[in-house]
Amino acid sequence: MSNGKTFTLNNGVKIPAVGFGTFASEGSKGETYNAVTTALRTGYRHLDCAWFYQNEDEVGDAIRDFLKENTSVKREDLFVTTKVWNHLHRYDDVLWSVNDSLKRLQLDYVDLFLVHWPIAAEKDGQDKPKIGPDGKVSQLHPRWLVFDSEVTWKSIKSFPRPRETCPSPSPPGRVPYSNTPVDVAFQYVILKDLTENPEETWRAMEKLHADGKAKAIGVSNWTIPNLEQLAKIAKVQPAVNQIEIHPFLPNEELVKYCFDHNIMPQAYSPLGSQNQVPTTGERVSENKTLNDIAEKGGNTLAQVLIAWGIRRGYVVLPKSSNPKRIESNFNSIELTDEDFEAVNSVAKDRHFRFVNMKDTFGYDVWPEETAKNLSA
Repeated sequence: MSNGKTFTLNNGVKIPAVGFGTFASEGSKGETYNAVTTALRTGYRHLDCAWFYQNEDEVGDAIRDFLKENTSVKREDLFVTTKVWNHLHRYDDVLWSVNDSLKRLQLDYVDLFLVHWPIAAEKDGQDKPKIGPDGKVSQLHPRWLVFDSEVTWKSIKSFPRPRETCPSPSPPGRVPYSNTPVDVAFQYVILKDLTENPEETWRAMEKLHADGKAKAIGVSNWTIPNLEQLAKIAKVQPAVNQIEIHPFLPNEELVKYCFDHNIMPQAYSPLGSQNQVPTTGERVSENKTLNDIAEKGGNTLAQVLIAWGIRRGYVVLPKSSNPKRIESNFNSIELTDEDFEAVNSVAKDRHFRFVNMKDTFGYDVWPEETAKNLSA
């Protein structure tokens, strides 16, 4: 059964419970286009995008062609999200960002526009984040996005994979594929004032919302203190907080805070990470209890985890470039009370975060958390 369930945001806008994530589609040019086309043909009507993903052009092409070929589906039937990146938090830059995304997506408006991280950074002269000039070396796991020596995007999309030949010595910032953390001499230059007081950023968000560029506005990766601060200055309260949620990071306190304050949580990485291994040595995908639940019902593990998130009451954003997985992820199942509690038992007392870009940003959103080592 396809998943047509929706939730209602705090401003009355309906949002599909299952969205299709477009981050880090692997492979050659055109893979994002193909994945989004498959998703739309499958029945997804919710697409999660971002300026940072650098693939909004392909998403826009896929939307355009799908609507042209399927005249019964209208633009208003789709729910499209995009996000502003860290170096574009100044008032005029936020407005530039939404307009740039709209141009690439070939849309007049997005349904949801998010502040991607509660971190403001300086930009260079090419609308890219400015890289720290101090030569500070940081340890960076090769999963994360970095800049190469020409200041162009370099995405190391998956690992482990064989180390590729790289000029020796490697150009500054260029990272050979590797299974282990590597030294990277670049970090963002943080705008401390704007990070500590996001009022300028949020005024721009409210402006683009008032101008009809976005039907709803919200945030991503924001903590309870971040949200408490925003509540004091916001004329339009955030409708969404997109955060990492899965059984190894149920994020119960933050999820409850969001519900209590009429903010819809959205779960990215709802299936955990396929490439990173917690210090426990167990991937989410390898957990016996979770796999037993899936096998017992004749379902995929992804279907179980998506159903768990929806039953908890929030939007879930799986991603894949595999057509069969794209389709199966959208097929709705309902967990029995017993199975729901079994997943909860796996999640109990766990708090392992896979996505923390502190080594790229030079700023830690979660300094209070115990550092966790990743291995591949």
